[in-house]
Amino acid sequence: MNEKNIEIYYDHYKNTFEVQKEYIKKRNLYYFISLILLTVVSFQITNPDQTIQISNELIKQKIGEITISYAFINSLLLLAFLSITMMYFQINLIIERYYKYIQKMEESISEYLTPFKIDREGGAYLNQYPWISTLVHYIYTIVYPIIIIIVSILKWKSEINLYKENLCNGHFIFDIIIIILIIILTVLYLIKLYFNDFKKKT
Repeated sequence: MNEKNIEIYYDHYKNTFEVQKEYIKKRNLYYFISLILLTVVSFQITNPDQTIQISNELIKQKIGEITISYAFINSLLLLAFLSITMMYFQINLIIERYYKYIQKMEESISEYLTPFKIDREGGAYLNQYPWISTLVHYIYTIVYPIIIIIVSILKWKSEINLYKENLCNGHFIFDIIIIILIIILTVLYLIKLYFNDFKKKT
């Protein structure tokens, strides 16, 4: 590889990492929004009556004397949580894939820069992870998804208690479908992120 090609390749490497940084910013934003929605859902589970009162009061303050059913707000909240969870998982998978791609580029560039080795972003990230960064990584990719599954199951039980006298209610059916999708999406995310790597190592 001549000097010009190395320069082009290195520019691509730098650009790829800049794109990666933007993905990380988006991941942090999605995580923050997801955490807020998860907190609201958890509050609904533990304080259903207060949630209804707060919802009615907020509607009066922001919209006026308009009647919006709690069931509609609940369904809308779950739909929003599904959407942001989907985006959060998607961006996490992209980030993991990009780090592996960056590592391959570092290895390729380093072959032509011997004895100098470039591995600050990819190799260092994947192979020389500080313990605190490892902990944060596992919180993002394992602990938080498991919390999502637990809260979703508790929300499922809460929905059954809320609609126990009318399980054929349209809102109940919609909510349960959304909850099931959240659980399936989370399980598939964990499988994609960790089980695939496990299969490659065995």
